[in-house]
Amino acid sequence: MNIDSDSQSLAQEGLRQIETAILQLLDANPQGLRNADIARNLGLSFDFGGNYKNHVTYGVLGSLMAQGKVSRDEGTKLFISKGRDTSAFDTATSGLRRIEEAILQLLEANPQGLRNVDIAGRLHLRSDFRGGQKNYLTYTVLMNLLQQGKVAWHKPSKTYTKL
Repeated sequence: MNIDSDSQSLAQEGLRQIETAILQLLDANPQGLRNADIARNLGLSFDFGGNYKNHVTYGVLGSLMAQGKVSRDEGTKLFISKGRDTSAFDTATSGLRRIEEAILQLLEANPQGLRNVDIAGRLHLRSDFRGGQKNYLTYTVLMNLLQQGKVAWHKPSKTYTKL
């Protein structure tokens, strides 16, 4: 059994579910939505110290733009789907849970800890928004897992471990 491979498959399925949920939400809102609205509607907006960060949806939207499935109006900052159907919230939260499970599996298999960049690379979840590798997706999910008390962050080594 290859833990990295299993975790990677789980993460990729979660990513596909979040992509589907975003596309369904955009289809139901043909006028377009801002990233913050998408994150809030799908339950993917996270609060870090009073500041809402919508990096999960931001990273996925960048990927959907690169795939030609979503466009963004630079003037209004609205994201618009290029065509699909509906039922977004459940699909998005299911996708997020799968990515969380994949990260937890990966951390369990690597008790010495892993850095965010390592997690993003091993799970093939690198965020690419206009050419900038930021790994916002895994970072935001890790912050959520940290708040839930499921992972620990070790500042000196900048690694995460499963609790």
